[in-house]
Amino acid sequence: MTSIRSTTRVAPGVLFVEGPLSNWTVFHGDGAVELVDCGYPADRPLVEESIRIAGADPAELRRILITHGHSDHLGASAWFAAERGVVVSAALEELPNVRRDVTEQVTVRELLPSIFARGTVRWAIAALRAGGKAEVGVRDAVALDGEEVRLSTGHTLRIVPAPGHTSGSVCFLEPESRALITGDAIVSGHPLLRETGELQQLPAFFQSDADEAARSARRLVLCDADLILPGHGPLVAFPASARP
Repeated sequence: MTSIRSTTRVAPGVLFVEGPLSNWTVFHGDGAVELVDCGYPADRPLVEESIRIAGADPAELRRILITHGHSDHLGASAWFAAERGVVVSAALEELPNVRRDVTEQVTVRELLPSIFARGTVRWAIAALRAGGKAEVGVRDAVALDGEEVRLSTGHTLRIVPAPGHTSGSVCFLEPESRALITGDAIVSGHPLLRETGELQQLPAFFQSDADEAARSARRLVLCDADLILPGHGPLVAFPASARP
């Protein structure tokens, strides 16, 4: 049985969750809950557990914002939409991935050259067991509009475009806590990476456009953020004084 690795309260009503293989963030307040990302499909019980840890009720979940349409971030979004009426939102450019009109995700063929690298087989097996090849598309997903999104919890998030990992991947900056939710544009760890706790990119074969992903990562380093909440790996404190 997999379990949540850690939870961190980064601000009032904001809980960062490091899941078994990928991460998500819980926003709660005013009798509502919203998520950024949703782990893998098999993480649904853990998503609901994390909402309770935050001090809220899973029945209060109103919306899931998606950084990018990969199965380890879409997770059980389709289930929540169908069974609970939860709204699923993503950037307009990312909707084809979220709806599964296209799938910009690493294939088995692309992974084969690295199959004997340290940790690859173990990660691949764990990802498959977590639902990495499941049907996760959300046909009724809706587009985020404008440069920021106001949550029903009372929080406001600034939308930061970060194309490259996928065509329309975005990050979300919560100005009050100066926390940047990066999805996979920047991570701090992954079973296929040697270092943990340092800001870095995923291997190139995970990127839809590796050059564009590198440019996005460089721009993100200049964001007005003190905390990085990555899609993989632990939270990283990144004060402005540390920026180049």
